[in-house]
Amino acid sequence: MLLLSAAPLALLLASPETPPPEAAPDPVVETATPEPAPAPETESPKAESEATAPADSTPQDTAQDPEVETDPATDNPDPFEPINRVFYAINQPIDTFILRPVALVYKAVLPEPIRDGIHNALANLFTPTILANDILQLRPRRAGRTIARFVINSTLGLGGIFDVARRKPFRIEGHPNSLADTLGVAGVGPGIYFYLPLMGPTSFRDLVGLIGDTFTQPLLLDKVTRQQVTVVNKRKRSFVTSTLSVSTQGLATLVLGGVDARARADDELRALKRQSVDPYAALRASYLQNRAGEIALLKAKDGAQADVPAFDDPLADPEAAPKKPAPSPDAPATTGAP
Repeated sequence: MLLLSAAPLALLLASPETPPPEAAPDPVVETATPEPAPAPETESPKAESEATAPADSTPQDTAQDPEVETDPATDNPDPFEPINRVFYAINQPIDTFILRPVALVYKAVLPEPIRDGIHNALANLFTPTILANDILQLRPRRAGRTIARFVINSTLGLGGIFDVARRKPFRIEGHPNSLADTLGVAGVGPGIYFYLPLMGPTSFRDLVGLIGDTFTQPLLLDKVTRQQVTVVNKRKRSFVTSTLSVSTQGLATLVLGGVDARARADDELRALKRQSVDPYAALRASYLQNRAGEIALLKAKDGAQADVPAFDDPLADPEAAPKKPAPSPDAPATTGAP
């Protein structure tokens, strides 16, 4: 820049117009005088363009920088990670010294056929929740299959102890469903991720769904065996209080269901903790991925293959063959259950 601006000054200082008029008759000097004039005219536009080029390019670079436009906080499903990690750390000794030993005793004392019978009976007990959400999702065929499973297992399966509906000649497969799944099918995202003591991983959508499911889980054993008292201490009990109240039978049902769920998940939890550098992050990823896969199965049309999104499984073997996508809950069964 300094060199370009100094060039016209040097030419003007070297110009023959500054000497006395005696040098004017010299033809060489007269021919040399018009030469400096075009030089600064051709150099000055270049200097101006070079001076303005960096100023024009800088805003373009900043506008195209992805770090300026993207906001990582909007893509973070775990904004309360520090608090969740504290709850995770608190829950580990509770699980190690209380929950897991009870689950191991449950597996050691009861043989597998009896445990399967308990699991089937508990699943059959909460069928009204599945049916209600099948109806909310406008899936009449799926709701019909849910009703058929409930009737068959409640009668031929002795209260749901035996899953007769899965076997020949019925071959009616069951499927999970809840209000959280209905919200997911409607397009509601999982929201904020939470890890709560005793409860474990969950999300804002699943917490809302759990509260809603309380009104569709009659706990048949509880409601049938306990007389509903509408007045307590001269105060009329509200519908919410009456619904949320749990008797001894209902509490035993919930505790037994929790022990059964913990016993069935023991092998997966051990593998996750053993193979993961960060068990908390691996558990969070596994939970969110599983929930997304379950909702994708419910979104599939009747008889169609479910479009399960692809995820990076934190426990997947890179050399193993990829798994085939799971069929829709309404897809016709091709093989009989054992």
